[in-house]
Parts: sequence; C-alpha cells; structure tokens
Amino acid sequence: MQLPSLVLSITLVASRALALPSLSPRTSPNIYWGNCTASDPPNLQCGQIEVPVDYNHPHGVQFNLTFARLQALNATDRIGSLIFNPGGPGGAASDLVFLQVQGLPLWSPELLAEYDIIGLDPRGTGLSNPMVCDPTIWNQRVSTTPKSQEEFDQLVARNKSFGESCKAGTGPVFDFMGTGSVARDMDMVRRALNEDKLNYLGLSYGSNLGSTYAGLYPHRVGHSDTSLLSTESGTYEATLNKFFEWCNTTSDCALNGQDVSGIFDELISSASETPIPAPGCTVGNVSICRSDATGEEILNRVQGGLLVVDNPVLSKGWAGLSVAIAEAAQGNATLLSAPLKKSESDSDFSFLGVACKDWSPSSKSYVDLALKLQVTNALSPHTRGSSQTYQAQSSCIGWASPPTPERVLSPKQVAKLPKILLVNAFWDPSTSIAWANSLRLQIPSSVLILRNGSGHTSYFSHGKISGAMDKFLLTGELPAQGAIFDS
Repeated sequence: MQLPSLVLSITLVASRALALPSLSPRTSPNIYWGNCTASDPPNLQCGQIEVPVDYNHPHGVQFNLTFARLQALNATDRIGSLIFNPGGPGGAASDLVFLQVQGLPLWSPELLAEYDIIGLDPRGTGLSNPMVCDPTIWNQRVSTTPKSQEEFDQLVARNKSFGESCKAGTGPVFDFMGTGSVARDMDMVRRALNEDKLNYLGLSYGSNLGSTYAGLYPHRVGHSDTSLLSTESGTYEATLNKFFEWCNTTSDCALNGQDVSGIFDELISSASETPIPAPGCTVGNVSICRSDATGEEILNRVQGGLLVVDNPVLSKGWAGLSVAIAEAAQGNATLLSAPLKKSESDSDFSFLGVACKDWSPSSKSYVDLALKLQVTNALSPHTRGSSQTYQAQSSCIGWASPPTPERVLSPKQVAKLPKILLVNAFWDPSTSIAWANSLRLQIPSSVLILRNGSGHTSYFSHGKISGAMDKFLLTGELPAQGAIFDS
C-alpha cells in the first residue's frame, strides 16, 4: 500500500529551482541482482543499476550504482521500499544493512516487517564507484587553522595535491559528486524498484540529500525521516558543556568531581603549543595514528566522541571520551590522536568529494580564515570554532573540481510537498536546533519534534522519539508541532 505523507528532518537549502535533465519519466534502469556475500540470508540481496555520470548528458558515460536490499518480513502488509542514508557525507548505507543482518538491531521490528530497507551507497562511496585517493598525501600534517600566510599556502597546496590524486584515481564521477547528482541517482533507484513514491530515512547529511530530493521531485515524495546537518560551532560548544555537566553527575566519567572544563581548556592550550605524545599509536612497526596530537586534532576527535552518549554497540560513548580526555591531560593522547589512512578509499575522502562540490568556500585567503576563527573562537571558547563544517571549508580551498552547489527548495516546489516530519535533539554536537526551526519556517507542511537529550541524530536512540518516527513512516500520523520527547 502507499501512504500519503513524508517524514523529513533536513537541512536549510536556499531557494532556487533548477531545470531537470531530459530523461524520460518512463526511463527505468534494469536492476542486476546478486548475492552480497557468500552467506546471505534469504531476504538479503544486492542490486546494481547503471546511471549517468552527468545528468545534463543522460546518455553519456554511465557508472554502476549499488545498493543492498533487506526485504520486508511481512509481504502481505508490505508498504514499499525505504531508502536509507546514514550521513557523512561519505557513509555507505550497505554497511549498516549488513550490520543489521549480523544481529545489530538498527531498525525497529515494525519497520523491518513492512518495508524493504534499501541501503543505497551514494556515488563515490562504498560499493558505488568509491573515491580513490592517495592516503599518503592525506596523512601529511598540515594545519587547517593556519597562523601565517606560509601555513595557509601549505594548506592550499596540500588540498590541491590531494584533490588531484582523487580526480586521477576516481575517474569521471569525481567531478559529479554533488548532492544534486546523488538525489537524481536516488530517483533512478526509485524508478528501477518500480515505486511510485520514494520513502526515505536519512541521518545527518542524509537530511541534506532528502531535502534536495524533495525540492527536485516534490510529487515523488512518500515518507522520509532524517536529522539535520548544520553549521556546527555553537552546537558543538553547547553539547560539550552538557558533557561537562554529565561528568559531574556520574562516576561513569573518569573526570568526575574535577574541574572538567578547566582540564579540557588546559589540554587544548597545551596541545596547541606542543603536541601531546601518543605512544600507543605504534603497534610493532606499524603506525595506526599520529605519534602525537595537536590541539586542533584533539578538538576534531572530541566532536566525534560526543556523537553517541551511551550505546556500547555503536561506541564507547561519553564514558570512553572521558577516559580519552583524562589520559591526554596526563600526557598520553593515544585515544585522541588522528588515525592514519591506509586504504585508497575511505569515507573521509568521500566526505570531501561531496562537500567540495556542494559548498563554495566562503574563505579564500589567510585573512578570511583567520577572521572566521577569531569570531567563532569568541562565540565558542571551549571548542574554538572547530567543526566538521569548518574542516570542509578549509580543506576545499584549492580543490581540484569547482563547486556546483544546488539550491532547490523554491517556494513553488515547497508548496507541492506533502506533510514532513523534522526531527532534532536539543544538544547534538553536529546539528543545531536553530537550523531545524529555520527549515520548519521554510516548509509550511512540516512538523518539528525535538528530543530532550544529547548525541547525534535520533532514530537509533530507540527511544520515544524513534517510536514517533516509526509511527509516521508506518501510518502517516504526525505528532503535535513542537512536541518534545525525553530520551
């Protein structure tokens, strides 16, 4: 059956409608089905379709787009296909489908009963023509917070060299990694699956993908459920402050009863002056992470450590983060040292491949970056302006392919959208509730609900808010506008 509504938790996109390529609406690619592994359960399949590299030339060069399908357990009451994106950008959705098969309970039993879960790997990631880059260039230590023109020039030279290695290794897809192309790929999968509407569950960056799809194909939106990507400096700071509070309320925190914020600030200041040794990063003759950690590297790692509060299956959580900070403060930064890349394909490479196409760098000079850091440092004194968004902006200066941002949520397109559910946590280190509310104001048909808790995204929290998201996906019933769920 086909339900008449949509669940979206998506990012702000400025309004400008774009012309769609001249693909016939009847064009439906053939799916080539096969086994994903040597021991697939009966309801797991992997599918592959051919799609255009460049949708402005739909009959030109093609590449293989791959996805994993976990078929609904209740064929009688099957609603349809639910395309899933785990975020990033750069995350491979097929990996999470495989984890579900291996016993990790990601999606609710109710959703698994009535939807085919489609783990679609976006172009340039996972099984879909992944980005191929030179990891030795990535591993070069170059500051993304340059303190001089010389350091800025070194950053741009590294960005250019790394981007050129990706362009040479990845092939034609490299120049067409933007979210607009990914959204069009997603519609090709919808067509190939013979679904009249697209049902979608996206986390983090997946929200940007969902909103882009909704703007391009408002009449094809069925159900979608995502979390918000935003400029993060303020929300990282706010979540870190919640971590400090948490540390003083539980013995699970290795720094319980201490001045946690003071210890953290001193750690960052000290590491910014002299990198802190990370002796555990060398195992035998193999280096798995840097031999020491700088202040900016620790800030980047701590933001990642705040993503999951308490889920031993997914992460060591905040308890593990507290141990890492405590050890670093004592002179051993192994747990907060930046990993060294070994593979030519990595989700971090794919992240830049998408980010550098989607976002035009607003900072083009050393002075631009320095001023941005001064402003964000004043507003976020603990995190000093650090964020994934800043890393993308600084790392895309000099990139080997010009940006091609798409802005598709025009008032005309928005007016065609069905009901949409927006979801965000109060304290998410990567996504801000301010952006969620801004998006709600842009989309009159949307309902925003909030999780009274910390951590990144909400669906896999498996709390009350996850139940509300499931209910909408399964029945179309929306919660009240502004409803708050404890978690």
